[in-house]
Amino acid sequence: MSTAARASDLGAPTHVGRFVTPIARWSSRLALFFVSLLLVTLVLHRLGSLPTVLTLNLFAVGYVGSALALAIGLVALARIWRTGEGGAGSLAIGILLPLMALAGPAAFLIASHDLPRINDVTTDLVNPPQFKVLAPRDKEANPSSYPGAEIAALQAGAYPDLRTLVLARSVDDALELVEEVAKRLRWRVAVAEVRTGRPPAKSAVMEATDHTLLVGFPDDIVVRIEGSNALSRIDIRSASRYGKFDFGQNAARLRRFLADVALRAEATGPSSGAGRGLRNARARALLKRQKARDQQKAAPRPARGRGQ
Repeated sequence: MSTAARASDLGAPTHVGRFVTPIARWSSRLALFFVSLLLVTLVLHRLGSLPTVLTLNLFAVGYVGSALALAIGLVALARIWRTGEGGAGSLAIGILLPLMALAGPAAFLIASHDLPRINDVTTDLVNPPQFKVLAPRDKEANPSSYPGAEIAALQAGAYPDLRTLVLARSVDDALELVEEVAKRLRWRVAVAEVRTGRPPAKSAVMEATDHTLLVGFPDDIVVRIEGSNALSRIDIRSASRYGKFDFGQNAARLRRFLADVALRAEATGPSSGAGRGLRNARARALLKRQKARDQQKAAPRPARGRGQ
């Protein structure tokens, strides 16, 4: 009997070379499909052509499929190790691609393990600013109203530094500063207006939308300014439009905004010695806390010069 006939009887391929286990091929095929699904979904949502709810569902499918491909790849690895069959190339794709796809979310979850499971953060826990123009939302989105006392208690324990910012500026000047900072942060402003009350009281409001850096999930922001021609109290609220956990993004946004407004107010206008010292100290404290948190999440970056 010929070698080809004996190989056929044994169920092995007749071509020269080691038998490639089918499970390794399936691992690579699943990995390629589901990782490609994740990449295409991310790009389409970032470009704005894919609804957020559909994006979340596709992400769930992509990550579950990637985990399945990884599990199959590990089974194939054990089989190849035991039997010496071929398929190392397919196996490498089936294991490495899912690992790369799952590494980012896994690292993010580990870094956010100690953060409160909230999606709405504000500087005024007693009377938070309310959305008006941005209040209408899809039925799949989170309600625009503030979640309530339970969320406020979680925020107070996790982010005690987020408080009302007081400036020795008129409400009109404070709104101008807020708009400048929002423009620099690339927020999409929906409304910014001064509301005249009974003298000498005045108020102003700004509503805007920001998007997370990588995926582009939308977060809504409302800034409330109350005071007079001499003093302004600035409160801000940032709420995730989708999802129950913001991974600390809303708190980081508020810190960055408050620090920028305080520094811009100090740099662009006169102030008394006492008020100036208070604002300097608070701005430095805000920036110091923000830099410390950024250094925990990213590699150190070259320090900028004082002139810049």
